[in-house]
Amino acid sequence: MSGFKREERDTVVREIYDLRAKLFPPGDEPPDFHELRERYYQRLAEYLDRIPRVPVSVCPFTEQVVKRSLDPWGFDGQFWHDALSRRPEEPRASANFQVLLGAVALRRDAPTECRDVVKPGPDVPFVVPNLLALPGMVAVVSRVRLETGDDAYPVAYFAEDPSLIKPADLHQPWLRPDYWFENDEGDQVWSIANDVWDFDLAPWLDSGQVRWTDLEQANPVVHRLGDGVDCPFLDLPGERRPQLYADGERSWLPVPNGAVVSPFEERDPEEEDPKALEEFLAADAKAAEKLPSLEELAARAEKNPHLTAEEKEIIRKTLADVARDDS
Repeated sequence: MSGFKREERDTVVREIYDLRAKLFPPGDEPPDFHELRERYYQRLAEYLDRIPRVPVSVCPFTEQVVKRSLDPWGFDGQFWHDALSRRPEEPRASANFQVLLGAVALRRDAPTECRDVVKPGPDVPFVVPNLLALPGMVAVVSRVRLETGDDAYPVAYFAEDPSLIKPADLHQPWLRPDYWFENDEGDQVWSIANDVWDFDLAPWLDSGQVRWTDLEQANPVVHRLGDGVDCPFLDLPGERRPQLYADGERSWLPVPNGAVVSPFEERDPEEEDPKALEEFLAADAKAAEKLPSLEELAARAEKNPHLTAEEKEIIRKTLADVARDDS
């Protein structure tokens, strides 16, 4: 399937939003739910297939250019969404490539085109010391200019000997909330890393574990400290905490603190950055205003023709328990 032109991309993105709205209307489930769902996932697959695969880094061991999916035309694109239900198929990279993290410098007041939640990282590039502590690991920092006028800063991690790296020790990729890997028993499992970030790149440049590349060159190469080229990523201006884009606005999230994250437990507010926590809670409250009430959820369940009487009774009891807990 051929790549997108900007106008084609915008059309498909709008169609995906429209189909989602029809799938989940405020009232009853639509009678053509299954047909709408099939069309929704077909359009989403088309979008993910046709967004560009662009250079994001260069392997410091093989000099191979690493390409990854990227939607340069705006944060309304589903590629950016934290809740993206499917992953684009990526070009093959060298075995040395381990994971891609990143940051985005927003060069405007707000991401006005953004609708769904996007977590693009901080304003400036950073490294994860826990990843660099793995055997033979090197991070390569780069920049990709977006059509929006903003700058993305991919930070790719490469291992000199990939056989020494355990998947469980890695990190969820840029933009994604978790990562899946095969454990020692051969089962597919998932995890969430909350590793501390380090924005002071200078010591890592001195050690040679952080390098950089200029992707705007015709044949980009990996630079390291001492080869006569100044690193353009040192001490960049910007916020050193995670961003959150949603509903055309930007807010901030707590900085990773290294604590083990369980998706089923709430984080201790006393451990968080108070300002970031306040902004996050305000954004969370705003999003909660859009959620249907318990009464509306109960009414939808009663009218849903795909649920059995037993399933409807379970939903009624569950919602009643929630209502009692909230009172």
